This record gives sequence, C-alpha cells and structure tokens, in this order.
Amino acid sequence: MTLLVCRTCPRYDVLANGAFRRAVAREIAANPAADTSMIRHVHCLGGCPEDGVAAVDAPCKARVRFTGLDASHAEALIKAAHAHEESATGVPGEDWEITPELQDRISSVTVKRQPRTDNIA
Repeated sequence: MTLLVCRTCPRYDVLANGAFRRAVAREIAANPAADTSMIRHVHCLGGCPEDGVAAVDAPCKARVRFTGLDASHAEALIKAAHAHEESATGVPGEDWEITPELQDRISSVTVKRQPRTDNIA
C-alpha cells in the first residue's frame, strides 16, 4: 500500500509551492495510526490546477487520486490507504468505501491491467 502525496502543490503558486506536502506530512507524523513508510512524496500526480493532491495505490489495484485536499484531510487519507490495502481491487464502491470527507474529492480512478494468466509462447 502506498499513499502518494504531491510535493509541489500548489504548483503554480511559487511562494506556497510545497506547502501542501509539508502540512500533510506534519499531520501524518502526529497521527499514531500512521505508518510513515507507506508515504511517498512525488513530484506531481497530475491534479493541477486544483492543488492539494494525493492518491492511494498498490500493485494490481486501482490508483485513486483525490484533489482539493488540505492538512485536515490527513487522517482520512490514512484511513483510505488502509482500506485500499484491505480491498481486493482498490475500486471505490466496488470493494471498499471511501470515507465521506474524501468521497467528493475523487478526481481520478485508474484501473490497472491484471497480469496475463494464459501461456505466452
């Protein structure tokens, strides 16, 4: 399981660039339920121009991106990452429920191709 946090948000505000990542990192570090090894700070998640972007991702599961977040969403992101890990597909509404505070913040769901099971010669 991985919680991806954009490290450049807000990307187009030079003075505030990276403020979202720093604020979320502080909130997550203060949360005893958080496993900081699950967090990756990435250059961009493609949610611009609406900043405050994070995503949950795992091998063979859908990547779910959220936008319009702020530091107050840190606990909900941790819960979403754990629920995503416990789900079979990572598809919202299919086998896991997104917390209400993140439900209207979903901006992208990318379903991944599954490994082929047929014999390839």
